[in-house]
Amino acid sequence: SFDIVFVLIIHCFIYFIIGKQCSKPVGRQNMQLKAEYILKETFEDGSTVAFACDVGYTPAEGSGVITCTAGIWSPVQLICQRMNCGSIGDVPNGQVSYPQGTQFGDKALITCNTGYKLVGKSEIACGNQGWLDRLPTCEVAKCLQPSGIANGMFSPRKEDYAYREVVEYFCNKDYTLNGSKQITCEENEKFKPSPPSCIWVECKDPVIPNAEHIDGSRPPHRHKATVIYNCKHGYRMIGQATLTCNISSQWYPRIPECNGNVVVGGLLGGLGECQFHLQ
Repeated sequence: SFDIVFVLIIHCFIYFIIGKQCSKPVGRQNMQLKAEYILKETFEDGSTVAFACDVGYTPAEGSGVITCTAGIWSPVQLICQRMNCGSIGDVPNGQVSYPQGTQFGDKALITCNTGYKLVGKSEIACGNQGWLDRLPTCEVAKCLQPSGIANGMFSPRKEDYAYREVVEYFCNKDYTLNGSKQITCEENEKFKPSPPSCIWVECKDPVIPNAEHIDGSRPPHRHKATVIYNCKHGYRMIGQATLTCNISSQWYPRIPECNGNVVVGGLLGGLGECQFHLQ
């Protein structure tokens, strides 16, 4: 009947129309549909959509717009390439390196020359709008004034000291410097080695039975003072005759002894007078 024919015609028409629709298109590498098209699954004949490059990528050539024609999308001409931030610039008194490159996601590494310290970030990433941070600076390393010492002083005396600058210590009269006389400002902004100390050094007069002082220092015996002893007649020295007062207020080497059990002139010293009986 006419009604049946009419229904069939309507169905064919609807099928024809639906058959000309396009499904959601798929773009090329490193791109996606723009936000306004993301939620749609089908697109009418003649409709257009647009692709945009992913974050970190920029259009290199071609258009991102495609058209649905009789159920088929026109080819995607857009090509997206990874963004390149280029050189970040130079850092005075420092070095900039790019271990991976200068493209999106890569990092620039900044180091300072010896004697300089980094103020800012040592790593900066390439983002979708360029480098994500400002360049750091390299400032001269400085040491604060070192600590003072009891019974002494240092020179020069000022608020801070540049890298490799030297400070020298001195002790008051009769005090001895124990440690390094000079300390140096290092790149970590610390002085090395540690400051010395000023100590009182005095060795007591050596007590050596049966010996006599023949040369050298007289009390008070200060650091590095030397004395020379000799055993009295009939005694032999066990040890060294010359002694030096060391930093610990001790004689070095150890104090010697004068041994009386020695042969002198063919007789055994220390036996006293020999007696003879005549027959």
